[in-house]
Amino acid sequence: MDSSIDPAEILAVRGLSAGYGSRAVISGIDLSLEAGDVLGLLGANGSGKSTLLRAITGQIRPLEGTVAIDGADLARAPERAKSGFGLAVDPSDLPAALSGRQYLQLVASIRGCAEDDWPGVNVAERLGLKRWIDRSIAEYSLGTRAKIAIAAALLGAPPLLILDESLNGLDPLAAFEVKHIILSLASSGGHAVIVSTHVVESVPDLCNRAILLAEGSIAREWDVRQMAEASHAPGAFEFNIMQVLSESMSWRRR
Repeated sequence: MDSSIDPAEILAVRGLSAGYGSRAVISGIDLSLEAGDVLGLLGANGSGKSTLLRAITGQIRPLEGTVAIDGADLARAPERAKSGFGLAVDPSDLPAALSGRQYLQLVASIRGCAEDDWPGVNVAERLGLKRWIDRSIAEYSLGTRAKIAIAAALLGAPPLLILDESLNGLDPLAAFEVKHIILSLASSGGHAVIVSTHVVESVPDLCNRAILLAEGSIAREWDVRQMAEASHAPGAFEFNIMQVLSESMSWRRR
């Protein structure tokens, strides 16, 4: 383990800049998550949320800065770092030719665990996937694809769980079940969660921290205390988000 990495951190991002080619989409990102953290990642389209997650998960190489996951530096020990997170992939990126069970088996083989090795609950059963599990993913609705992506991300109970807009396509019951699973995972010790979402109003009930990206940088942060305060004032958190976004859009139009 790198001596500069805090062993208490599940995710450590330092001075991260990333983009495509030589063009930076995000710059100067510092972010630290410890066990028990559930971070809401917010921002308008084009703010850099997906780029940040791609850099954290090693899908693109940072232009500057470092990423460490569960004590492993992504650049120096990529295989060990990547084994420390579970990513719910975009539903459109799922292999349509496979059945749900085959996809879970594929992910489980990569992660070195059983295809039903979920944290404490049978996720497929809780999300109503039983009748779909042996059918081709090509037959799945958007919501069912989101469910199988989340189920796969949870295999092996990774230290870091990343959901990129994964809650958006879920029906209310499935969304409730996923939120319960997230909170149980975070409270069980040794795990942190990132939830990237446009559903701003759900964040105070689910997350204990939040960041808002604008123009590729962190425009606003909310810590545990601020999130707790926001949850006691209906609409206050959403209003703050809209205010910052409005200011950002006004600046862009100048």
